[in-house]
Amino acid sequence: MTTLLDNVFGTYLGIEFQEDSIVITYLKNRLSGISLLSTATFPLKFEEAASDDVRGFISRHGTYVNKVFVSVPEKWAITKFIDIPSMKGKGKGALANLMKFEIERHIPFEIDDVAYDFLVMDTKGARNSVVFAAVQKDKINMVKDYLSKLSLQANAITISSFAVLNSIELSEVSVGGWQDIIGIVRRSAILGKKDEINVSVNINRKHASVAVISDGLCTHMRSFTFEEPGPPQVFLNDISQYLAEIQSSLSLEHFHKLLLSGDLTSIEALREELNEKIRVDVITVKQVEKLSGKLRGVNVDGASSSIGACFAGLGLGTYKINLLPHKADYEIRRIAPFTTKMLLVVIVALLVGIFSTEALRQKKFLEALEEKISKNEPEVKALEGMLKDIASLKERSDFLFRLKDSEIALEILSEFAKLMPKDSWVTSLNYKGIDAADKKKTVGELIISGYAVSSSNLISILEDSPYFEKVEFVGPIKKTKDNEQFKLSAKVVLPKGVEGGSE
Repeated sequence: MTTLLDNVFGTYLGIEFQEDSIVITYLKNRLSGISLLSTATFPLKFEEAASDDVRGFISRHGTYVNKVFVSVPEKWAITKFIDIPSMKGKGKGALANLMKFEIERHIPFEIDDVAYDFLVMDTKGARNSVVFAAVQKDKINMVKDYLSKLSLQANAITISSFAVLNSIELSEVSVGGWQDIIGIVRRSAILGKKDEINVSVNINRKHASVAVISDGLCTHMRSFTFEEPGPPQVFLNDISQYLAEIQSSLSLEHFHKLLLSGDLTSIEALREELNEKIRVDVITVKQVEKLSGKLRGVNVDGASSSIGACFAGLGLGTYKINLLPHKADYEIRRIAPFTTKMLLVVIVALLVGIFSTEALRQKKFLEALEEKISKNEPEVKALEGMLKDIASLKERSDFLFRLKDSEIALEILSEFAKLMPKDSWVTSLNYKGIDAADKKKTVGELIISGYAVSSSNLISILEDSPYFEKVEFVGPIKKTKDNEQFKLSAKVVLPKGVEGGSE
């Protein structure tokens, strides 16, 4: 029988897709915690069918898999850390709508052509620090097609660099099990404490992922490749140069620690050379060591991304980027699950018994109160009528204000339609208005996508209008036969003489 406990105590499959290989890892969540059942690496070619080795590895386990969690290469993704205004108190969905607009401004693709997700990392006053990742949907569909050949379906897809950070973050603590039941999520302090700025370097074969950790949270990320065998001088120079750039951009005197992890056999030798070259305290991290002990000495560092993807999907790690459509609170309900709810039922039952006598007294009081309310029913109905009238007047007032804003928008769109040349046409137009009552000169922004014989001429045409300024391209110009595909933005202003315009 499948119950909520099957989601808490279940078997999970973590899969890391690399450029030319695939890492498959089985995890099991028991009362004692999450343990590692098995892990293996296989060659990968997307254009070919899944190999018999992969099918054999999966079929040999013969274990029912509750969830499948996937990580994809970091180089597939556009990842950025940005600051945005706080959306607190502006209604459900306001943050998601703002991020959709912001992400489109930072990527060279149409927003509908990518899968994306974001995390609010920190809040400082009226600003939020946010990280987002976007991957072309063609890549995501390629992963889905490969999994379908194995009769698997992903429950969450994340980026390998974030998955690795989850593995490092949970490397010194046990996770899952009884803690999962009562809603406890433990995290180690290995990434750093408050007022510490550290650097994490994870090496996977010929790929290095570098993350800057400030106050325990990732604030910058970068990756590069290098040649094996051994720790080459080029790799050491790249690390040194990157640290110098970060120190300069953040005006930092030094980093506290450099956390080194990965699957290099010479990682200790690399640690010593880095220690001498950059003069920072270099620490090697034994990733997911609480899981590795379950396999009697087997090195599982190469599986850290597939394991970290499971942590993200289960809601255990900080970096829960999920490129599949999902609810903001994730499908897996981890806080107060089955056993906790049962405990609450027992507590409620005890409270009912303790206060049963008081409840009888309250019942008599409520009966008397209900009798008095029934006598005053006519006055209550009259008051309800007055409240309805007030609500109706407020609705009409709000309508008039919206109508005023709509007139401004229609005037701007009319001006734009007159200016567009006959050899140009628009495929997408997005007007973001700003309340004109604040008397600011700028009242909005226009984002335009379309085709033109000469897209560069559009800038001068719009700039000549008294309604537009700061016209600029916000995406690459693509040549399509005799036309150019463009995307540009323009600040919208109110000219002199128009209500709300500058004098």
